[in-house]
Amino acid sequence: MTLETKTKLSDATLTSLQELIHINVDSRDTFQELADGTTNASVAIMFRELASERNRNVAELEAVLNSNQAKPNETGTFAAACHRILISLRSTLGAGTTAMLDEAESAEDKIQKKYEEILTREPGSAVSDILHRQYGGVRVAHDRVRAIRDAHRRAT
Repeated sequence: MTLETKTKLSDATLTSLQELIHINVDSRDTFQELADGTTNASVAIMFRELASERNRNVAELEAVLNSNQAKPNETGTFAAACHRILISLRSTLGAGTTAMLDEAESAEDKIQKKYEEILTREPGSAVSDILHRQYGGVRVAHDRVRAIRDAHRRAT
């Protein structure tokens, strides 16, 4: 058994990082689609901020893969692409800000669960510090989206 380091990660850890890249790309692209689909300027700004945060996560995870001579695959999933088409369609058909916030909260549930799954699967990896920090950011974003969604529901 060899000791895992940040520049000598196991294949399992590299696979987990790639999974997180995919879900962060999905989340980033979903937030961009949601920002474009809402007429509420402050909500659109929040969505763009969260898309930027996810983009930073992708860049950080890609840097780790690169330092391990692993080629990152910065693509999202087919299911998420279909979901973004649905968001665009709902927006075109006049879905309001609450619907966009519902979509955002649902997407946040997915990314949060993926981080939890990987943190359970890779509890002592050499990149646990990065994963835990990113997971903390995902949780804060999830709570922020949910709070704004709930406040928006109460106001309408």
